[in-house]
Amino acid sequence: MRLLTTEIKRLSGGTDSEVNEIYDHLTLTVLEKGAFLLKQGHICNQYFFVEKGTVRLYYCKDDKDFTVWLGTEGQIFTELDSYLHQCPALVSIESIEESLVYRITKEKSDRLAIKSRAYNTLLRRTVEEAFANMSRNIISFQSEDATERYLRVEAEKNWLNRYPLKYISSFIGVTQSSLSRLRAKRG
Repeated sequence: MRLLTTEIKRLSGGTDSEVNEIYDHLTLTVLEKGAFLLKQGHICNQYFFVEKGTVRLYYCKDDKDFTVWLGTEGQIFTELDSYLHQCPALVSIESIEESLVYRITKEKSDRLAIKSRAYNTLLRRTVEEAFANMSRNIISFQSEDATERYLRVEAEKNWLNRYPLKYISSFIGVTQSSLSRLRAKRG
């Protein structure tokens, strides 16, 4: 079974029929490496479901970019502030490898949420889990040193051998050279 389908079932509590109904409302997009789902400053009007590949959420400040999160296979997300309030996005969402991403517009999503208990539950659970992850990340940055943050990413994520060090170092808030030293100590 596909990882995305498993995740939709887990979050929605939906039956096979309900999950199929959700898929019926999604549009599949093939993204080349470097393609954008959203650019910082634009308004996000879609939810995204990663079937295959990886997207990076990041923001730019003073000609530097800062990785906020990497969305991998099976993950469901949006730029929540922009999506809910229809205000300019704080982050860009870029494909960092060839990816297959399903999308649903806010208009279709709102209609489906009224019609489908499973989809409504999926949206609620997605937001709940995003909030929990964000809380863990904030606490990590306030209470852990760089080594502890690196060890947490190493234990929780499958990023370390898959993605460029510049994205991982930015995510945990260290320079690439500091990340290389951390990895060498673990090595």
